Amino acid sequence: MLFPYEDFVRFFRYEAFNFLPRGLVNCGNSCYANSVLQCLTSTKPLIIYLLRRSHSKSCGARSWCLICELEHHVFLLRDNGDPLSLSRILSNMRVVNNKMGDGSQEDAHEFLRLLVTSMQSICLDGFGGESVDPKLQETTFIQHTFGGQLRSKVKCLRCNRESDRYENIMDLTLEIYGWVESLEDALTQFTSPEDLDGENMYRCARCAAYVRAQKQLAIQEAPNILTIVLKRFQ
Repeated sequence: MLFPYEDFVRFFRYEAFNFLPRGLVNCGNSCYANSVLQCLTSTKPLIIYLLRRSHSKSCGARSWCLICELEHHVFLLRDNGDPLSLSRILSNMRVVNNKMGDGSQEDAHEFLRLLVTSMQSICLDGFGGESVDPKLQETTFIQHTFGGQLRSKVKCLRCNRESDRYENIMDLTLEIYGWVESLEDALTQFTSPEDLDGENMYRCARCAAYVRAQKQLAIQEAPNILTIVLKRFQ
């Protein structure tokens, strides 16, 4: 493992956790970033990881490092005082994605994904980056915290052949429409079977033709910290 799972469990179960939130300054349309950082800095195992300087002790970055910056941020959060600014994080995140942090209004979910994927990449850098074996990539601290697995099952309604596909996830996006009135409703809707018919028919490898099918999503492996994004567009 790239990060010992027993250490993650220890951070997850850590009891002496009295970390009060602190205000963040709006740096100009930065509410999307502020809200995401407030969520992340209320995520216990991540905070313990940062407060213990688990990353910076061995960080070999020669330039700005997001995780080292977050360590600095949470140490400032421990002290009472005026609201903090995320200007350093935002200005440097522009190097990672030039569309973020320039004062424009952005999507909070996109920023969250940018932060999490960036932290995952940093965790891999010391071991060879993306060339690390895919199964080993699932053993970083970030993956232990936010990572899970989604299963997509498609069943051909002509020959009954079933096909499973697995996908690593760092968050779960749930549609909010129709009869959804609670998180449980949204999860039920997400995992309900979907008919593939008409223009959306499925090409069955056994039948060698486009056929009617049924698709169903399921959470194969639940993340230790499940991040749920609500698509409230309706």
